[in-house]
Amino acid sequence: MAAGKLVVVSNRLPFTLRPADGGWRTARSSGGLATAMGPTVARTGGVWVGWPGDSSPEDAARASELGRWREEHGYVAVELPGEVAGRFYEGYANQTLWPLFHQFPTRLQFESTGWDAYVEANRRFCRAVLDHVTPGARVWIHDYHLLLLPEMLRQAAPAAAIGFFLHIPFPASEMFRILPRRAEVLRGLLGADLLGFQTFPDLQNFRSSLLRVLGQDSRMDRVAAHGRVTRLEALPIGIAAEEFTDVLREDADAGEALARYRERFRDRQILLAVDRLDYTKGLPHRLRAFRRLLERAPHLHGRVVLVQVAVPSRENIEDYAQLRRTVNGLVGEINGEFGTPDWTPVSYIHRGIPRAELVALYALADVAWVTPLRDGMNLVAKEYVACRAEAPGVLVLSEFAGAAAEMGEAFVVNPYDEERTAEAVEAALALPADERRARMDALRHRVQRNNVFAWSERFLTTLDQAGAERALRVEGTAELPRADALAAFRAAARRMLVLDYDGTLVSFTATPRQAAPPADLVALLGRLATMPGTAMALVSGRRRLDLERWFSRVPGLALAAEHGALLKRAGGEWQPLRPDADGSWKGVVLPVLEHYADRTPGSFIEEKEHGLVWHYRLSDPEFGDWVANELVHNLEQMLAETERRAIRGHKVVEVRPAWAHKGAVVAWLEAGAPPPDFRLGIGDDRTDEDLFEHLPEGAWTVRVGQGPSRARFRLPDAPAVRSFLDALASSLG
Repeated sequence: MAAGKLVVVSNRLPFTLRPADGGWRTARSSGGLATAMGPTVARTGGVWVGWPGDSSPEDAARASELGRWREEHGYVAVELPGEVAGRFYEGYANQTLWPLFHQFPTRLQFESTGWDAYVEANRRFCRAVLDHVTPGARVWIHDYHLLLLPEMLRQAAPAAAIGFFLHIPFPASEMFRILPRRAEVLRGLLGADLLGFQTFPDLQNFRSSLLRVLGQDSRMDRVAAHGRVTRLEALPIGIAAEEFTDVLREDADAGEALARYRERFRDRQILLAVDRLDYTKGLPHRLRAFRRLLERAPHLHGRVVLVQVAVPSRENIEDYAQLRRTVNGLVGEINGEFGTPDWTPVSYIHRGIPRAELVALYALADVAWVTPLRDGMNLVAKEYVACRAEAPGVLVLSEFAGAAAEMGEAFVVNPYDEERTAEAVEAALALPADERRARMDALRHRVQRNNVFAWSERFLTTLDQAGAERALRVEGTAELPRADALAAFRAAARRMLVLDYDGTLVSFTATPRQAAPPADLVALLGRLATMPGTAMALVSGRRRLDLERWFSRVPGLALAAEHGALLKRAGGEWQPLRPDADGSWKGVVLPVLEHYADRTPGSFIEEKEHGLVWHYRLSDPEFGDWVANELVHNLEQMLAETERRAIRGHKVVEVRPAWAHKGAVVAWLEAGAPPPDFRLGIGDDRTDEDLFEHLPEGAWTVRVGQGPSRARFRLPDAPAVRSFLDALASSLG
């Protein structure tokens, strides 16, 4: 399949627009995304959609500058009114999502106006992107500012290939559940064909959150929801290493800066830290660890300098202003306590610095001290490694940076343990030259191999595959062709309909008692069951008391309770499928279920006439699934020589007779009647596979939801089933 047009979407464009002297000034945006994605967009000839960093009223000069961006670079500006931009960026994005995703819940602030602005900003991005979504286009959305955009685009452009990459960490589910509007965020992401994360733990945290917040199961590499499949991948981002090495080799400014720094720091070892001034980066922890290093290693006095570059960030937010004051105080304390007239221990740079100057510092530093408290990846670590071909340095790296997963040759530390971090830095400074070389060679080889181009190629290749899979069958089962089914239904003289209840006609509820049918569903079943030439049965795992209470007054409707163990024809009485069935086995199985109910908070037991059910829908989902697997294993051994079976369903384990299954209802319903011309069976879980198996090959068998199935066709959920049944009921009117 030929690759279509690439549309990259991020909160900010690589350029920032600023008013200056009655006109407009363009400055390159800072940050790892601009560094990483710029080469990709240039290589693919795509467009980049984002906010230009300014919300001033439109004027001719401003429009001309933005037009130049679009013409020369393919950068498309999204206009955000000032109030929307402020509340979107400094509100929900950076005072709600940012702290929580980095595991700082006490810094979380939420206001409904910030959420409203977040939604509005995502809508405006959606409208801007749609102008560039042509047939075959690939849309690649970046980062936490645009978590709602995949679903918005999916609704507007169902055939588009949509990918999303999260550059920051995805938090553990216990943390994510704190997030206001958490369900909306997850549903927004599930609009994508491909979700990419920096690390495998991030991916697993996302899966756990899906389960705990939405009750949505997933597989290691994909999740099926709402009739769609979203691929899941861990794809750590790289850098364009040659962009840094070329500057070091060819840029005169870099050479001058390197010579100047070598003279300034002659005979001293340099520790280099480069961060945005953000509480996630751990600057106070690093400064305290440096102070501890100077306390424990007096021989380093006058011989080592920490160069701390702190790029200003989000200075309108009070947390950041307080951090700036804290860092300023620590720098002053350390320099005042340890400094001498000819030695300043901390060289503090509180500004952004040109790339030539940064590359010179990378080339000079003996040790790069990269110790964020939490980071999605941290490209500074990779940039430093790229610049150390001539004189190998040493990398001290936080275990809480995503880069730690692929940079094992670094000194990996816990930045919260300031004493051990100081020890690691001291060891790094004293590392023999041959070991420095071996470690750095391995790191540099990996950085060069897993560069930004390899990363983007892997992401786009996987996105192409995911988009192609969307057009094919999901798990081998095609979506129900409604028009063909309606035509077959109308053409038939005799019809048979066999329908499951829970998960098929109604969505699942926390407890069985809450799933009573709404009045319009009861009326719909009555319309279908009384159509001329139609035999219809509701086949459920529920007790006959439930089915009797809800459906006994529906004319023409046959009922099968407990998966077919109890049967009732329309207008008749309940009859057991096996009149001589023995229930003494319950006395042996019930204590086992009670033991598992006791050890699984939120679970409970339901007793039926012919079965026992352990429900765990209200339990912790991951623990419940783990216990259910153990329970089924033990029950299978216990029941191996009997006619009872342990069956896994949706958040239940049921013990029932092997002869009581939904497939047996087919023969019972057709007994004594001419064979039907149209057969329809609809169900949603393992117990309905027996029904699909016992219907003839040409029957219209429909699985509700995702997962492997014998059914020929698929519908996404209970509302889609009811819509289809309503169409059947109206087709002969």
